[in-house]
Amino acid sequence: MYIDPTAGSLVLQILAAAALSGVVMAGRVRDGVKSFFRSIIPRRGP
Repeated sequence: MYIDPTAGSLVLQILAAAALSGVVMAGRVRDGVKSFFRSIIPRRGP
């Protein structure tokens, strides 16, 4: 199956953008879970 270079680079760009947004979303979800647990569990500071 032949793919011309322009289509190949376009697919690579889409994959790269999807991977980047996935990493960003994962980071936001992790931060949200952290703050969620912080609000649930009382801080046992001095």
